[in-house]
Amino acid sequence: MLLVAATTGYQLRACDAAARAAGVELVLATDRCHVLDDPWRDGAIPVRFEGQSAEEDAVRAVRAAAADRPLDGVLAVGDGPAVIAAAVAGALGLRGHPAAAARAAANKLLTRRRMQAHGLPTPWFRVLPPGEALPPERLAAIALPCVVKPLAMAASRGVARADTRAELAAAVARVRRLGAQADAHGARGEP
Repeated sequence: MLLVAATTGYQLRACDAAARAAGVELVLATDRCHVLDDPWRDGAIPVRFEGQSAEEDAVRAVRAAAADRPLDGVLAVGDGPAVIAAAVAGALGLRGHPAAAARAAANKLLTRRRMQAHGLPTPWFRVLPPGEALPPERLAAIALPCVVKPLAMAASRGVARADTRAELAAAVARVRRLGAQADAHGARGEP
């Protein structure tokens, strides 16, 4: 079984213990350095979760590794890993979610737009242009109370409720600061 997860994810130990208890051989695909020769001696396949060719590169790396040790399934922990896992499962003919669905689930805006397109109920939303200072009339057009969210940060990171215009302006500025920090690490944070 292939597990796609962040190297620093706390879930790796729990997944490894569960796999051992079930008698399942777990093969890791993690976001570690591809230049170092197996620094943790765990045989993990190095992959990237972000970048223009991340999915294709990961599929290529897993295919090469699967030639020596065939895989029966793919699991993932986290948004970026889920996209990679879906691409790998599709490429290897294993059961799993389509990569496009995993991509949409990892992005709040894509999720909301897909829900709207299919007539499913979804809260109202506005996308604010990145980096622009919001003029007061733009803020005045947003109904309160509201919630300001970054597009792609998980686990409610960056989410803020705004009950007043001042709270809304502060929440937007905070999400943009978080977005700038996340961009440096590969995760989008624009509201």
